Amino acid sequence: MAALCAPPLTALAAGGDYARPYALFEPQRQLRAADTHPAFVVKIDGRDMSIDRSEPVAPGMRTVVVSIPGSKGMSNPGRATLEVDAKPCTRYYLAARRSSRTARDWSAFVAASEPIGECVRRFPPS
Repeated sequence: MAALCAPPLTALAAGGDYARPYALFEPQRQLRAADTHPAFVVKIDGRDMSIDRSEPVAPGMRTVVVSIPGSKGMSNPGRATLEVDAKPCTRYYLAARRSSRTARDWSAFVAASEPIGECVRRFPPS
């Protein structure tokens, strides 16, 4: 039993996913435009993600699948795929927009990005 618990404890002691520079993808919550909504991350590089928390990923090209609004009155959201060159110690905010208030042509985009302070302090640029 102890042998089964050893790998996760070792990963936690070493810092796990936070032991190296990382990037985060999150839905954009502070929206300025009426025709813009948060895009919730559902997969990164084919791996299912929890929409209620952001998990660190290694920097580099990432394929990010997000949930975007579906047709008006429908509860089934659509999906969109973004290719993002994730930089170390950077948080990306994702959103979806449509071309007009009456359009149904939702598309996902990176709404903003910012440095992750604690990551930059721990792993300063060379």
